[in-house]
Amino acid sequence: MTFRKLLLCVCVLALLLPVQSFAGDVESLLEKRSAILWFEGEEFGELIIGARAQFAFVYVDGALSQAVVKEPGAPDWLRDNIYYYGSKETRKKALFIVRLRTVKNLDLQLSMIKIGTHTLTPEDVLTNKHYVPVGELPPDFSAAFAVAVPLAAVKGTTRTVSVGDYGTELEFPIR
Repeated sequence: MTFRKLLLCVCVLALLLPVQSFAGDVESLLEKRSAILWFEGEEFGELIIGARAQFAFVYVDGALSQAVVKEPGAPDWLRDNIYYYGSKETRKKALFIVRLRTVKNLDLQLSMIKIGTHTLTPEDVLTNKHYVPVGELPPDFSAAFAVAVPLAAVKGTTRTVSVGDYGTELEFPIR
């Protein structure tokens, strides 16, 4: 009976270890492919003062897509938008997930968001249009949506992502 219990414990551990390594893999891939931007915020040491919202721009490629598919514990916002990768809508385009969280009221229009040299339009959005946050947004609101941007606008190792006059660099090679 104790041999069976020992064998069962070894099997459970063998199943849990790969899951934990995928979780770390998704997190590390996500960190390398992301840029965070505070809209109307000023840095004061490690604090951000006066920000209306936080935007995260995530570049989706094959490695991130495969890791998320294999990871059962991946966040819903990532899982819901990762499936556009490799679709006909993303042919000759780069897939990005734009994630936002408001701190104060924010009047957001897609034309305020720029990825590389491309200003977003409603045609770039892949997520259901009803779930795309545009217009007046209340505090403590969060959303994520997928966009496809022409490859020519984002090629290279570094590109600027911006919302209005606030921008940051996303340093990840896109071919």
